[in-house]
Amino acid sequence: MATLRIYDLKEHVLALDLRDLLQLLAPQSLKASWTVSTVKSSDPEHEWFEATGEGGEKLEALAQGNARLSGSDLAALAANAPQVIWGKFVGFVPMHSEQPWVTIRAVDSTFYEIETDDEAVLGKIGTTYKDVRKGEAAVTSWRLGDPD
Repeated sequence: MATLRIYDLKEHVLALDLRDLLQLLAPQSLKASWTVSTVKSSDPEHEWFEATGEGGEKLEALAQGNARLSGSDLAALAANAPQVIWGKFVGFVPMHSEQPWVTIRAVDSTFYEIETDDEAVLGKIGTTYKDVRKGEAAVTSWRLGDPD
């Protein structure tokens, strides 16, 4: 799978959020089912999910149980979460419900990571955002002490 990291800034803060990515990847993102989970640390006892707003609180509760929800439900929650600081969102399309279509990770409000084999998704990311870097490997854990 290809891994891209989006570092676009606007006024010294990350210029995008989960709702922007879901909108960019529509209509497929709305048809997909999504698993919401935490970002693991190198210490198995620590993991993070953090988001702001009413939608962020609901997403955080869902992440604690690795909940699965529809794309439209995720989009509605993301619309009410001004910032996702830490979080992992794995999308599955109906025809291939066992293999992830795309994984979106929010990493410490520093960047968003997109992992997918879908060339259309990679193309949209590359043409929409300015500071897109190829990731050597997807973030699957974070060293303890790195988050604020």
